[in-house]
Amino acid sequence: MFQRPILAPGTDTIDRSYPYGSTEGGLREPHHGVEFYNASGTPVLAAADGRVYYSGDDTIRKFSPWSGFYGNIIILEHPMSDTPFDTLYTLYAHLSKVDVSSGQTVTAGEKIGEVGLTGTASGSHLHFEVRVDANDYESTLNPELWLLPHPGNGVLSMRFVDENGQFVRAQPNVQFYPDPNGTFIQAWQPETYDPGLYNGNWENAVLGDLPAGSYRITYLWSGVLVERWVKIQPGNLTRAMFVVK
Repeated sequence: MFQRPILAPGTDTIDRSYPYGSTEGGLREPHHGVEFYNASGTPVLAAADGRVYYSGDDTIRKFSPWSGFYGNIIILEHPMSDTPFDTLYTLYAHLSKVDVSSGQTVTAGEKIGEVGLTGTASGSHLHFEVRVDANDYESTLNPELWLLPHPGNGVLSMRFVDENGQFVRAQPNVQFYPDPNGTFIQAWQPETYDPGLYNGNWENAVLGDLPAGSYRITYLWSGVLVERWVKIQPGNLTRAMFVVK
């Protein structure tokens, strides 16, 4: 697992308006990472021990289909022998300042740069990605599955497929019930991933950093309301699969 690249007093929560896999209803490019909105100059920290794979400007070396997309960028390489991957890479983009050099060794929590709005950033924020291959724009994983939740929180991973096991687009509603016999106090409507970001993953929708407790997941399919209850445990990943017919 990775620690958060922004810590308090900075905003260390992920922006929900444009999460991983989202197109904001078809208005934007499918999102390959997540955003931490913070003022320029906010310290950016290494998410884990590793080595600086690349540090610099992405007009010199591209890591997306577009030159200048990320602006000032740092990519860290992390050995991950205790996961299905030998190595994972974390990417930090739109930086106003870069404090490390390619080839340098870093430790988890070390300051590596500062938040900015270089490249194609709209507003000051940190764009954060997790990749299987540093040079492959299509090899991203949902960072919410790899970032440690805040104390007392957990992660919900959802899979919506048809009878043949093929992903389908759904519009789930996820309601939080601290008391299962009471009423919900908060709800989310996560967007299932754009098909271009399935990437062989188990899931096609994720809500990270959820308070522990009971959750009611509902969605409409062919005019029928489907319902399922799940339990989120502190520090754990909960998986829920739905087969639509």
